[in-house]
Amino acid sequence: MAARFWVPFPARTYPRTRVERLVVPAVAFAVAIAAWYALSLVLPPLLLPSPFDVAVRVVRQAASGLAWDYLLPTIIPAILGVAIAIVASLTLGILSAHSRVLAAIFEPFVALSQTVPLVALAPLLVLWLGYGAVPIAVLCANVAFFPMITTTIVGFRRLDMRPVEAAMLDGAGSIQRLVHIELPMAAPAILAGMRAGSALGMTGAIVGEFVMGGTGLGTLLTLSRQASDTTGVFTVIFWISAAAMVLYLLFAAAEQAASNRLQGEGQ
Repeated sequence: MAARFWVPFPARTYPRTRVERLVVPAVAFAVAIAAWYALSLVLPPLLLPSPFDVAVRVVRQAASGLAWDYLLPTIIPAILGVAIAIVASLTLGILSAHSRVLAAIFEPFVALSQTVPLVALAPLLVLWLGYGAVPIAVLCANVAFFPMITTTIVGFRRLDMRPVEAAMLDGAGSIQRLVHIELPMAAPAILAGMRAGSALGMTGAIVGEFVMGGTGLGTLLTLSRQASDTTGVFTVIFWISAAAMVLYLLFAAAEQAASNRLQGEGQ
């Protein structure tokens, strides 16, 4: 089946064809690499290195183990921060969706939490928590939290209430309705926020290393920048993007599975 550029029902999650899943992204990626290579022939390497030079550096770092030495100190706080954000967003989202009083209390503070610049929050976390993975993880959680809490609240507030009301008539308690009806129905929206937040978690980890120090990719990026090693900078950007993309795709797959189950397509 050919790729569909436009579908009539935006609320419907269409299962993508093989062309849409594989061919279209591959072609778009190839075009982007070709454009990058063409620009690198015009611009000096200090401004834009060749994609082949970056690829060689990536392979060399992976083979030598250097990439893993810098990846782990960044990925671990990022994953920990995303996990903290998931727990916090689910808890506050459920409470806010079921209580107008708690929503009125929580939502202004949630909005205010996003007005504080990360570079201003990071020194405070150092004072309160010291150096290491913990303050970086908290910074990651702060970055990832907002899209997660937002989509969680929207997901619960836009539930089809007919199954919920039917469960209430059958005598289902609040916990039973939450676990068996509300959470599965709200799962696509919740996982969409987790998908966005997981990618932002890597950004928080890099910013945290810039401000609080560390031994991860943020440090390697700083060293490459100070050495005017543009190829090295692009290589670090590749590793950051690759790690963020893995987290993104994991939540995207979970979101798609939840959507298919909700629509009865995976039965």
